[in-house]
Amino acid sequence: MKNLALNFLTKRNSRLDLACAILILLVLVLGCSGGNSNSSGDTEKKIVPPAYIGVWTGQDGSTVTLRNDSTGDYKSGGKSVSGAAVEIDEAAKEIRFTLLGFDSGKYKIDQTPAGNKMKLDGMEYRRTAGFSTEDSENKTDAATSSEVPTEEELRPIASKTIRDFDDALQQSDFGDFYTIISETWQSQITAAELDKAFAPIAAQKNNYKLKTDAPLVFSSKPALKDDVLEINGGYQNVKGKNIPFRLRYIKESGDWKLLGIRLNP
Repeated sequence: MKNLALNFLTKRNSRLDLACAILILLVLVLGCSGGNSNSSGDTEKKIVPPAYIGVWTGQDGSTVTLRNDSTGDYKSGGKSVSGAAVEIDEAAKEIRFTLLGFDSGKYKIDQTPAGNKMKLDGMEYRRTAGFSTEDSENKTDAATSSEVPTEEELRPIASKTIRDFDDALQQSDFGDFYTIISETWQSQITAAELDKAFAPIAAQKNNYKLKTDAPLVFSSKPALKDDVLEINGGYQNVKGKNIPFRLRYIKESGDWKLLGIRLNP
């Protein structure tokens, strides 16, 4: 009887030890995955260089989509990943995709984008949306060697953007507005999708209506990062309220073209 009790306790202790070991291992795994998540989170997220942004199609029909908000998708063989975080490490010549902090795929950059072409994992990919293959080499101009334009230079550009956007907003139709945004942005969204994206504020268009004789006010100095120019400021609506805005531009064919707009009522 004594041996039976001892044997029972030994087995019970073994089960407890195994359960503790599993619990410790689970904590370590979750801790590591949490660390990976932080390393690919917004605090350290690197902006995808404009030259890479767009939808790319490989010779075998596989696709890679890279967006300016550092997210992307890919379809290759039987594998498909959507909405992953993207990091482009040009030093290591890699494009990495992560989901929930875990690696979900990567491509070796054999040839960086030249116009509408690049080579990944030994295969040629072509950008299939928003760019002209005939003169794409001149479409996106690297701005690393240029200084940030002055407020005086940017004020008419920003003012025109706000006026054009207000016209589209008041008409609840962004068809014409779509034609003047950057081709980089066009490669990420269709005209119908742009209409849908701005539908919520179009429903409140009277709250955004521009007071045409009121000047724009910049709330911070324009900044240039990774070839993307950002302008923050505000304008006065017809009700006398200040409407903060954020405008983002990219240089295409020598001109600053709109890459994104956000208004806060």
